[in-house]
Amino acid sequence: MGIWEALFGRKKIQEVSNEADAGFNSEFEVNQKNLKKIEAEEAAAETAAAKAAEENAPAAEETAEPADAAAAPMAEEAAAVVEEADSAVEEADAAAVEADAGVEEAEAAVEEADTAAEEAEAADEEAEAADEEPEAAAEAAEEAEAEAETAEAETAEEAEEVEAESETAEAEEAAEEEDLTDEAAVTEEEPAAEEEAEPAAEVSVDTAPAAAEEDAAGEEEEPEAEAESAADEEAEAAEDKEEPAAETEAEAPAAAPEAVKEAPAAAPDIMSIEPKEVFRYFKIICDIPHGSFNTEGISNFLVKFAAGHNYKCVKDDRGNVIIFAPATSGCEEAPALILQGHMDMVCETAPGCDADMTRDPVRTLVEGDWLTADGTTLGGDDGIAVAMMLAVLDSSEIPHPALECIFTTDEEVGLQGAEALDASEITGRRMLNMDSESEGAFTVGCAGGADMILAVHGRRSEKSGRVLRIRVGGLLGGHSGEMIGAGRANADLLMARILYTLYRKTEFRLLNVQGGNKDNAIPREAEASLLFPAAVDRKKVKKQIKEIRKALKNEYAVCDPGLKVKADWVKENVTELRPAFTKNDTRKFIRFLMTVPNGVIEYTPGLAGMPQTSLNLGILTTAADGISAEFLIRSSVNSQKQMMMDRLACIVAQFEGTVRIVGQYPAWEYRTESDFRDLLQGVYKDTYGKEAGICVTHGGLECGLLAAKMPGLDAVSIGPEMSGIHTPDEKLNIPSVQRTWQFLKAALEACGRE
Repeated sequence: MGIWEALFGRKKIQEVSNEADAGFNSEFEVNQKNLKKIEAEEAAAETAAAKAAEENAPAAEETAEPADAAAAPMAEEAAAVVEEADSAVEEADAAAVEADAGVEEAEAAVEEADTAAEEAEAADEEAEAADEEPEAAAEAAEEAEAEAETAEAETAEEAEEVEAESETAEAEEAAEEEDLTDEAAVTEEEPAAEEEAEPAAEVSVDTAPAAAEEDAAGEEEEPEAEAESAADEEAEAAEDKEEPAAETEAEAPAAAPEAVKEAPAAAPDIMSIEPKEVFRYFKIICDIPHGSFNTEGISNFLVKFAAGHNYKCVKDDRGNVIIFAPATSGCEEAPALILQGHMDMVCETAPGCDADMTRDPVRTLVEGDWLTADGTTLGGDDGIAVAMMLAVLDSSEIPHPALECIFTTDEEVGLQGAEALDASEITGRRMLNMDSESEGAFTVGCAGGADMILAVHGRRSEKSGRVLRIRVGGLLGGHSGEMIGAGRANADLLMARILYTLYRKTEFRLLNVQGGNKDNAIPREAEASLLFPAAVDRKKVKKQIKEIRKALKNEYAVCDPGLKVKADWVKENVTELRPAFTKNDTRKFIRFLMTVPNGVIEYTPGLAGMPQTSLNLGILTTAADGISAEFLIRSSVNSQKQMMMDRLACIVAQFEGTVRIVGQYPAWEYRTESDFRDLLQGVYKDTYGKEAGICVTHGGLECGLLAAKMPGLDAVSIGPEMSGIHTPDEKLNIPSVQRTWQFLKAALEACGRE
């Protein structure tokens, strides 16, 4: 590009710029004119508006006055509403203040109520302590009275000794003064007395019941006179305790032989009861301790009885005895008849009874039409059967066919004697069992059973703390077959519930727990000792016990109204170490006891109220390495019995425990046709004027076991009326014994005529 071209370009640019400026200036002028026009229009409008306002002002004022007049009342009303609202707010504020004050008063009242409740609880505990004080005082008074009686007896004995010495001295002086004839007379009297005493110990059972009693009580290890003298001294001590007023009269016999002769007279009432031939032997049986596993004495007595009557007798290693008696005249062609009963009894004592049933006789009492025992079980189950069998064997006037009398041992602990019995010498196939407790009924079937012991193991360690002892008692208990469906409480299971409820709120360690002592009796008592931390809230624990006791008493108000639960803190050194189970094992034991079943499992279809399958936790014990629970399972259906056995085995396995089967027996199945039952039914109708009832029992009878040993056995079970068996409340109805005895004699005669 040349310079001229550059100059021309610059000129061109200048021209364009000038044109642009001219255009801008022209547009600016136009805008200015428009703005001025708008401002002039606005000013004119304002002027017109002001002029219009001036012209319309009087009319607006005239219109505003009525509006103001109308609005004034509304404003006043609004103001009044506002004032009322303000007043309501003030009142609400005042009410809120009063409410706050009420809340404070209520809180204070609650605090006072809590304080009153604590005081009431303390008063209750003091009242409980006061209630227990009379019991303790009574016990102390009894102990003091016993000590006083002992001291008085000792003083009396010393006085007697002095008096005896004085009399001896006087007699010696008198003897010196008497002539030789008088001396000879005195000398002859003394040997006569000795001769009188000695044959009394040698008379056979069939001629002297007192001598039979001596033979039964006598043991090879110690002389008969010493054993019976000790028994007589205990009987006298019992009489002294019960009848202090008769003390002087009871002390008269001093010589040992005379005391032996007076032993049967300790309970003269029973010896006078009809039928005397039956109660005579029942008294002898009561004088011989014969609890389960303690039947050697009565077994030996039966052997001596058989020998005294020249009867064939067989005794096996378990103590079972079979006595064979030939048929009486005119009955030789009749088939042999088996009579059967068991010789052992359940030994239970009432609270406060100090009898030792392993060595002490049963002290019988007559209460109207009932025979009972003083503080213990009576043993009518099945002692009355043994007594009737002996009375039959002892009689020469009762016609009967050949008899095979089976006396078994340890029936009450799983029918162990019958299970071990060798029945090879038994020829009869008709059996009259006498182990029933309901007069007027023929029992023709029973449940089978199994005795199982479940053990759960644990570990102990040395721990210190406070010990709480809990006791459950006052229960009715009863036979676990006959009373299992009566709704009665089981002390072992009540204890389990108490321990479980306590442990859920306050941890403790188990020291021991125990209850019951027979698997076929519902436990009446149980106790446990627990170890709590030393700082445990003792009032809180006692309060929990009271709540549990209240609930249990409410549950069993009808079936077990005497239920009692007592808990006492043991006053011992809290720092002392004790072997307690670990917390885990304590919890395991409690859960095990809460898990196991008990009571009626199933009822018999078609028989209202008749249990078909049940089990009873009868014995609960504690060992160094755990606890054990012994059950008796019953069922009239063998498959259900096995089911319950399997169920218990599964439960204990969950707690890593062990199971042991002590013994089991089959059910005795009902026979639809029975010639023997028909024969007895005819005899019963002739005797009572009506037919006997036919029933099966949930209790265990030996008939099932014996039927398995003797194919074709046709059996019926009878017995007199009894109540409270297996408890210290056991009673035997005397008139029922009399009627049953008459029926038995008639049945024997009828069997002999066939």
